[in-house]
Amino acid sequence: MNTTVTNSERNVAGTVIAEIFLIFVCITAIIGNTCMWIIVYRTRKLRTISNAFILCLNSADWLVSVLNMPTTVVALALGRWPLSSQACQVFGFFNMFTLVQSVLSLCNISINRYVIVCRPFRFPTIYTTKRSIMMIIACTSISIIISTPPLFGWAEYGYIEEQFYCFCLWPKSPSYAFFMIGVCFGIPLTVMAICNVLIFTAVQASKKRTARSSRSSMAISKNISIQESSSDTEVQTKTEKDKKEKRETENKKERKNVDMVDVQVEMSDSNTETNDVKKRLSKLPSNKVKAEDIRLALALAICVVCFFISWFPFCISMLIGIYAPNAVSNDFHLATLLIGYSNSCMNPVIYGIINKRIGKGFRDLFCRCRCCSKEKL
Repeated sequence: MNTTVTNSERNVAGTVIAEIFLIFVCITAIIGNTCMWIIVYRTRKLRTISNAFILCLNSADWLVSVLNMPTTVVALALGRWPLSSQACQVFGFFNMFTLVQSVLSLCNISINRYVIVCRPFRFPTIYTTKRSIMMIIACTSISIIISTPPLFGWAEYGYIEEQFYCFCLWPKSPSYAFFMIGVCFGIPLTVMAICNVLIFTAVQASKKRTARSSRSSMAISKNISIQESSSDTEVQTKTEKDKKEKRETENKKERKNVDMVDVQVEMSDSNTETNDVKKRLSKLPSNKVKAEDIRLALALAICVVCFFISWFPFCISMLIGIYAPNAVSNDFHLATLLIGYSNSCMNPVIYGIINKRIGKGFRDLFCRCRCCSKEKL
């Protein structure tokens, strides 16, 4: 029996799927980003300057999941904006602010990772507590400044029917759209790409230096073992010779004692030389990049790639909305927004998997919550 699906039925089905997906992303983002704050607060070793920048990114994602996503879910269910036009402007501002804050926070983290991996000796002087706080304040201030022009006439915040949320009405001000694409995506993503390429190059160079150092250490250790074995052979040969001389005549006893003294002196010199070589090896400067820094740099690179993949379709949707409004269906515009929203729950998952301490913090936190629920039962 053949069945046909009307356009209205297809739209209702798509709306339900979009709501379920968005609710799942919203709950996951709220739990994940809140847990990140709790884990860093409870773990003393995680209270670092680098993690402070990560928490700024989590804060932006948390605001998206608490303010922006729920209103989109309600608008999806009702088919319209449920609040006033003034509230729509406020939520449009927060949508823009959180997006810019996420991009600039990722840029801040990329520069921080670059200094740690490629310029470790300058890190303590650059990233003092005072300067780090100023960087975070500057990041937030720039995000607010970039998001305010639509409130004062350059572009306009309003309800976008295709995506069921309040944001900038791009067709009314293409110049602001290109400004946002350049300032909010182009420049920060270029800086992130350069930092990650330099970090990758430094890690590869460190691996090569480590391999060369390992080969040199093996060669020196081999020479030392050869010297020690040859010294043992000489001692054994001279001892056997002394025993033969003792059997032949006891008058050569004094000569044997002299030979034994020479052997001991030779062994002492050999041991002294071996210890000196080992000391020199231990004092060689280490140019290795720490494994933990490599893992954190990898987590950052994955976060940057995920952010680009998540929000690049949204930029395409912006341009289509300006120059070809009827070129694609409304479902495409909605899908680009949902993909962008999904980025808010990715960062805690990425850092939880790659960063061992954060992963352990997640496990401990969830185990404690599970134990508490069992005790209540």
